[in-house]
Amino acid sequence: MKRFTFAFLLLLLLAATAPLMAQTISSVAAVVNTEIITTYQLDRAVKRLVSNQNLSRNPSDQELQKLRQEVLDQLISERLLQQRSKELGLSVTAQEVDAAVDDVMASNNLDATSLETALAAEGMTLESYRQQIHDEIMRYKLMSQEVNYRAQVTSGEIRRYFDENIDQFDTQARLFVSRISFALPADRSNSDLTHVKEQANKIRQRLLDGASFDTVLAEAGDMADGEIMGELVLSDLAAPLQETLQDLTTGDISVPTEFNQQLHLFIINDRRSGEELAFERAKDSIEERLRREKTEDRFIEWEAELRNNAYIDRRL
Repeated sequence: MKRFTFAFLLLLLLAATAPLMAQTISSVAAVVNTEIITTYQLDRAVKRLVSNQNLSRNPSDQELQKLRQEVLDQLISERLLQQRSKELGLSVTAQEVDAAVDDVMASNNLDATSLETALAAEGMTLESYRQQIHDEIMRYKLMSQEVNYRAQVTSGEIRRYFDENIDQFDTQARLFVSRISFALPADRSNSDLTHVKEQANKIRQRLLDGASFDTVLAEAGDMADGEIMGELVLSDLAAPLQETLQDLTTGDISVPTEFNQQLHLFIINDRRSGEELAFERAKDSIEERLRREKTEDRFIEWEAELRNNAYIDRRL
């Protein structure tokens, strides 16, 4: 009688828990070394992806199957990265995650409450977001140790990229110019014009003798005004100015040149070939581009090595 009662109670217990077990027990989608990825984990990842993509229609069975295979491949990659991180003894502290979250809030002008609200609108909790930040930091550390050191860019590679793609860069010559300008009299009599030209030539000679720009400008008083014009592209200037400046080199001072009702002296502070200046300005961005491309290529190679050396059994 006791045996019957015990068996009966066991059947009732199994019947009561059967729906719960049906929801939680799943089959194996893949084995990655000594760890498994379950179909339950796979289905949750697929559901998140479909939800995040905001699809206007439900995917077909064929599309869903393809999506499941792609997501499973991603989960396998993530599991391999996690395992490799453990092998190398890499870790991410709570303080590092806190600092990263604080940076996000500061850069987006958010407080803790508004951050949680923003995350909820994306279907995320603060806990899941912190886990995502944790994983990103871990991935960065892993990439720094395993991949980035293989993606160094040499100065020769930077120069070669520039030379091979020079048509993508602005290589026009640049002039760095200052000016001293003299107002021309409204009455353009010969004597008045001659007087202004004489004063301009005196100032020019003072500059040629080594007097500084500020000194001669102060000596000119109300007779002239001046400024550092900065960087000029010769081809952008009016034709009379191009003609005046085109043959001048660094340190040269133009002859008095009439333009726009004034008489001008132009001081060439520096003249740079367009190609040289373009390379100087572009080399940092070229280096970053090449490093990014190398990193992507090295990561693909490294991940392939990781997979080749791992035991992976896909069950789907």
